[in-house]
Amino acid sequence: MNKLKLKYLIENEQLLREFLLKNNISRKTLTRIKFDNDGSIKVNGKEENVRYILKKNDVVEITLPSEEFSEHVRFFEDKLDIIYEDEYLLIVNKPADLPSIPSRNNEDSSLLEIVNGYFKKNHYSTIPHIVTRLDKNTTGLVLIAKHRHIHALFSKEEIDKFYLALVVGKVEDGIIEANIKRASDSIITRCVADDGDYAKTQVWSEKYNFKNNISLVKLKLFTGRTHQIRVHMSFSNNPLLGDELYGGNKQIIDRQALHCYNLKFKHPITRKNIDAVAQLPEDMNNIVENLVET
Repeated sequence: MNKLKLKYLIENEQLLREFLLKNNISRKTLTRIKFDNDGSIKVNGKEENVRYILKKNDVVEITLPSEEFSEHVRFFEDKLDIIYEDEYLLIVNKPADLPSIPSRNNEDSSLLEIVNGYFKKNHYSTIPHIVTRLDKNTTGLVLIAKHRHIHALFSKEEIDKFYLALVVGKVEDGIIEANIKRASDSIITRCVADDGDYAKTQVWSEKYNFKNNISLVKLKLFTGRTHQIRVHMSFSNNPLLGDELYGGNKQIIDRQALHCYNLKFKHPITRKNIDAVAQLPEDMNNIVENLVET
């Protein structure tokens, strides 16, 4: 893969330095471009320093420095369900029983390490940076930036994340605002607490089965706390099916029934609207197909 390039058409006279900062080219990125051998900033095909005065219709082309994997990184070859890919981004549909990032004991592979293998196989000049991650047994869309600079740009972008979940009981449409913190007796479990971090989730009821007392719900995250959906639904007395950690049970599904099915955001480089969708996995879909709406 060729090195990542950013190209801009100048509309107004200005210093190159000012233009770069306005377009979120950080000082750290500028330093790496300056001191790494394979990065560059060109105006109309010629390398210029940041004091150069840009004129209308000039073309600025930034070549981002390549990135190298550390010697401790692992590479796995496995199937990737790619939903969207361009030279800057990758969106994949993560299966259940796969952590987003390596675990401390490195016993199992992770999505990131499989993506590492994909990058290596395709001879990409960069390394992957996970922007949105999911719990090990939550399925669905994971957004990955193909360069640290692209990853940094997402800190300034709003990403709308929508989930589908199967929960116990009947659910009313609404918004849950309840602070979340780590439980005092656990390094894993989270709980609702006044002194926790602010957390907000919107919930819509999609379908309810009276006989089995199960609802299919759609959710939108406004914050990204650990286990947020699982904690908020348990707090509302509607724990996720399969989520024994937060009050559910595994009678009809052996994992938390949670799937990130939709990511919406404005592309940080092209400014196009990205609307990625991943259909429900088989285990959740089988349950939904047997739900009769009442």
